[in-house]
Amino acid sequence: MIYLRLLFLVFFFGAYSLNAQNLRVNVFSQTKIGSLKVDALNGSYQLHSRNGYIADFTEGQSLSIYLNSSGKIHLSRNGEFLGLYDTLLMLQSSHLDYLNFKPRSKSSLKLKARQYEGDFEISSIRNSIAIVNIIFTESYLKGVLASEAGIRCAKEYYKVQAIISRTFAGNNKFKHSEEGFNLCDAVHCQAYFGRYQGESLDLTSGIKETYGQVLVDSNQNSFPTFFSANCGGQSAETDQVWNHLLPNYLSHNDTFCIHTRQANWEKYIPKKELLNFISKNYFFDVSKKKYRDLVFNFTQEGRKTFFIHPSYGIPLRDLRSAFKLRSTYFSCEPVGDKVLLRGRGFGHGIGLCQEGAMEMVRLGFDYKAILAFYFRGSKLSLIGTQINHW
Repeated sequence: MIYLRLLFLVFFFGAYSLNAQNLRVNVFSQTKIGSLKVDALNGSYQLHSRNGYIADFTEGQSLSIYLNSSGKIHLSRNGEFLGLYDTLLMLQSSHLDYLNFKPRSKSSLKLKARQYEGDFEISSIRNSIAIVNIIFTESYLKGVLASEAGIRCAKEYYKVQAIISRTFAGNNKFKHSEEGFNLCDAVHCQAYFGRYQGESLDLTSGIKETYGQVLVDSNQNSFPTFFSANCGGQSAETDQVWNHLLPNYLSHNDTFCIHTRQANWEKYIPKKELLNFISKNYFFDVSKKKYRDLVFNFTQEGRKTFFIHPSYGIPLRDLRSAFKLRSTYFSCEPVGDKVLLRGRGFGHGIGLCQEGAMEMVRLGFDYKAILAFYFRGSKLSLIGTQINHW
C-alpha cells in the first residue's frame, strides 16, 4: 500500500497525460479563499505533505484549513493541530470516497458548499487557498454535464454533451498548465460545480454509452468544440467573438432554438450611458444628432461583428461585456431617455446550441445527427486511436 502511494506521488508531481484518464481541475476558481472546512462524507482519505504521510482522514471527521501570516497551510483535524505545510495532498482510499468543501472567501463571504470525489492538492497561491481536484475524466464529465445541462435532460442529449465536453477537455488540457492545473471549473473552461450525485440514470448512461468518443476532422485532427445556451437562430463565427477565425465554424441558421426559453431577451440602457461608453472608448462623435440616431436605431437581421458599421471599429462583443448582455445578437430602438435592446440567444453562439440540440432530441434526432448539424465536417473517433494534436 505504501509503495503504491509512493508511485502515486511520483505520478502526482510528475508528468500528466489525459490518456491516463486523469484531469487536474482548479475548483472554486472564481474566488479568493481565506479559510476552508472539509468534511469526510464517504470513505476515508490519507493526508500527505510533500515530505510524506501526515494522518488519516475518515468518514465523520472534519478538517479546518487556513493560511497563517507566513502563507503556510494551518491544518487541524477535529480541533487537533496537525501542522503547517506548503502543500497538502488528500488521497482517496477508493474511487467512491468523496468530501464536502465549505470555503470562506477572503472578504468573509460564505460560499455555497460543494461535494467532490477524487484526490486533492491544496496550496497557497497569492495569499489565497487554491484547491485542485485530481479526477478521472469520465467522473469529471458527470459533474460537467450536471453543471452545464442540469439533471433533467434526455439521454440522447447527454450523449451529445459528453462527447463535446470530452473533446473540449482534451483540446484544452494545457490551457492552465502554467498555473499547475489543466482546467478551471468556470465557464472559461467548463462549468464543474461538484460531483454528480446520481439523480439521473440518463446522465450516467449517456456518458457510459459514448465512452472514449471524441470529435475529429477528416485528417484525424481533434475537432475544436464549443457550446452555449442558445444561438438565437443563427450561429456565430469565431472571429465575431474571439480574435481568430476557425474554418470549422461558418455561420448557419438554426430553427430548432428560436422558440425555446432563452431565445429572446430585452434590456434597457440609459442613452447617456451608451453614448458615454462609445465616445470614451472609440472616439465616436456623439455631439451630432445624426450619429446619435445611428446608435439608437441599430438593427441586426443577421449576425454582425461590429456595432453600426465596421468603419467605426466598435465590436459588438465589447458592448456585450460592458453592459452584461446575454449575447451580441441584438437590435436597438429609442424609448424615452433609454435605449431598448431586443436580443436573441444566450451566450457566444458558437458550436453547439444547447437548447437547439435539446429540441432536436425532442423531435427524434439521434446524437450523431445532432453532432453533424452543429459540428459540420466532424466525425466520431475514440481516444485510443491516433488523433493528431490530442
